[in-house]
Amino acid sequence: MDSDSCIGRPSRRGKAKPVTAIGIECEVKLVVASRKDLHRFLAVLPKPRRWGMQLNCYLDTPGSDLLAEGISLRVRVTPDHARLTLKQKRGRDGATFRTEETEVAVDRAAAVAWIGGGSAFDLARMTGFEGVAARVAGQSLSVANWSLTRRAICDTPEDVTIEVDETVFPDGHHDFEIEAEDPDPEKALRVIDAYAARCGVTLLPQDLTKHARADAHRGVRPIPIPEGDPSGAMPDGLEQT
Repeated sequence: MDSDSCIGRPSRRGKAKPVTAIGIECEVKLVVASRKDLHRFLAVLPKPRRWGMQLNCYLDTPGSDLLAEGISLRVRVTPDHARLTLKQKRGRDGATFRTEETEVAVDRAAAVAWIGGGSAFDLARMTGFEGVAARVAGQSLSVANWSLTRRAICDTPEDVTIEVDETVFPDGHHDFEIEAEDPDPEKALRVIDAYAARCGVTLLPQDLTKHARADAHRGVRPIPIPEGDPSGAMPDGLEQT
């Protein structure tokens, strides 16, 4: 699924109506050793189609019931929209991650309010989220952890869209990653490897999701709500020194 577009369709009144998308996400994820190598890789790619600044807030019950079942419930906020995503039934083969994904656009102001401790969305009334609503019935859902990603999205002549990520976590740790969501992960990996060879950057298979890495890098930093130009630097206080 497009990682930065807002899901919606026109209603009969001409306004965007949220639509739930349910499917299998297939992504290639590779680790980059440093920001310097990330920039070297980005320099040989086609100019980014767009940039994104994404706050991912991972939601759970006080007893971490979803984490215990291998379920990830995430609200993503960018400078101009928000989405709720449910990921479950994960699998990994080398650098390829597959997961069952359910995603819907949500009101950004309501998402930001929830992140700040406001009322949760009524999951039981959202198509595809009824199962997780039943799992957490009677319990509160709040932000258990978060990550913030600055992403460059590059379309290649090989018809593979490559995403170049720098992510910061609550304890201030930064990491760097190359992703490509494609129905043919072997092709995507070949294309990424070709660009890596061109710039002399070594890539290794990623073995953890961003959610798992956030759990490994817990901290007490305030949650940074993305605002303004997504092509800019990380918000004040979150730049790597």
